[in-house]
Order: sequence, then structure tokens, then C-alpha cells
Amino acid sequence: MKVQKEGQGKLFNQGWLEFLTKTNPVVHIITYGSVIVFCLFYNQLPLTESVLYSIAGAFMWTLIEYLIHRFLFHIKESKFQYLIHGVHHEFPRDKERLMMPPLPGLMLVLFFFGCWYLLFADKVYAFMSGFVFCYVVYTFIHYIIHAWKPIKGFKFLWTHHHKHHNPAFEDTCYGVSTPLWDYVFGTMPKEKKAG
Repeated sequence: MKVQKEGQGKLFNQGWLEFLTKTNPVVHIITYGSVIVFCLFYNQLPLTESVLYSIAGAFMWTLIEYLIHRFLFHIKESKFQYLIHGVHHEFPRDKERLMMPPLPGLMLVLFFFGCWYLLFADKVYAFMSGFVFCYVVYTFIHYIIHAWKPIKGFKFLWTHHHKHHNPAFEDTCYGVSTPLWDYVFGTMPKEKKAG
């Protein structure tokens, strides 16, 4: 697939379906901010326990981010793969597709809420507040990396993620918010030695 510097891929012929494949940072904050507020409102744990479960949720997000990016978003190229992630690799500067649209995003939130509820019962609200908060951080990091010039002191995030968009490194650099899991699972590209 040829990378397009400008433009936007078309996923559906129906205008309303095509509309549902796009989003922007304001809609993103309202959608997932509401989920975080909901979780904090229903959380009944003491403060210390709430903080610990939130941190655990945030940490778990970084692993889920890596696993989804590596094993779902980069399955063998197909129409499904193009729909969920391939369009982003073809049009990496398309600002309307740098974040997951609300409808599929909320479906994933409900899926993960159900999974974590089976493990944590009433502690799920604290866990999900951290999980969803870290998801929002991840999406804004991803958005900023593709839409802005590198920020002083954070250039390593640009370098790491842009390697992933380079065909020479396509099987590496799956972490966006952190390269931690690339180190753990051996998908960090090998540095070329000088000389």
C-alpha cells in the first residue's frame, strides 16, 4: 500500500457510515471523559484503593494497546484490516482518523468493562477510570505525533512511532504511549551500529 502524504481514504459509499468512521479531539474528550466521570461516580472504594486500581488500569491499558496494535490492527491485509487500521497507514496525516470514532470505541469500552468486571467486580469502576484515562492519553499522543511537529524533550515518541510507519520497520514499534512492551516482547528495532 502506497503512503499518501495528503488526503483521506474512503471506507464506505454511504455518507452516514463514512461519517461514523471519523472523529475529532473535542468529541473524543466528551465521549471518554464522560466514561471516566461515570466510573469515578460509581466507584465506592476508599481513596488509596481507588488510586491503586486506577494505576493498575492505566498500566493494563499500555499492554492492551500493544496487543491490539500488534495482533488485531496488523493482521494479514484484508478489507477488515484496512477498515480498522490500514487506512491510517495509507493516510497517516488524516486528522479525522487519528482517534477511534465514538461508536466502535464505546463498544470496546463496554467489552473491556465486562471483562474486568468478571475479574474485579465492584472494583471495576476504579480500574476502568485508569484504563480509559490512559486510553485517552494514548490517543492524544497518537494524534499529536501525526498532526504536530516534534515537541522538545519528547522527540523519542515521534521517532519510535514513525519507525512503525516505515515499511523497513513495519513489524516493530507497536507501542505508542510507551515503548515498554516493544522491549518486553522483542519488537524494538535493532539500532544500527556506526562504522
